[in-house]
Amino acid sequence: MKKSYLFPTYFKKIGWIITLALLLYFLVSIIFDLECDFNFYMPAFYYEFDIGSLFGNQEYKFFKMTETSFGTTLLPIIIVIGLSFIAFSKNKNEDEYISKIREQSLVWSMIVGYFIFILFTLFIYGTPYIGVVVYDIYIFLILFVCKFNFELYRLKKSLKNE
Repeated sequence: MKKSYLFPTYFKKIGWIITLALLLYFLVSIIFDLECDFNFYMPAFYYEFDIGSLFGNQEYKFFKMTETSFGTTLLPIIIVIGLSFIAFSKNKNEDEYISKIREQSLVWSMIVGYFIFILFTLFIYGTPYIGVVVYDIYIFLILFVCKFNFELYRLKKSLKNE
């Protein structure tokens, strides 16, 4: 018997709730031009670049409480968790064919995601490239969720027609 490394079925609902709530958060903040971000303190293990470091005055700070923002610290983690719950939760009727669709969607999303990354690397330079790299973290999960759900939709549609 094969061991399944997928989350239980109910994790998919939790993932959709998280993802849709964050999408609503983004839309509200963009449409109404609201500053929905807030700062808080987190423990950090980091190196802080100091302008004096150009002259040999590098300042290393380890295990310090640092001020950070929700949008740059917790939001990306929550997005990855929500999309991972959607992508890697069992279906109600998880069988070999759905596992095959899952595997094909996984490979497809990796190929397309890296192709997009290569194109952006070749044609986008400077500061905008940093944004491309940041958003590329999510593109794999987004592509996988879209492709897998589209293939499940096609499967259900073909079964209904038979």
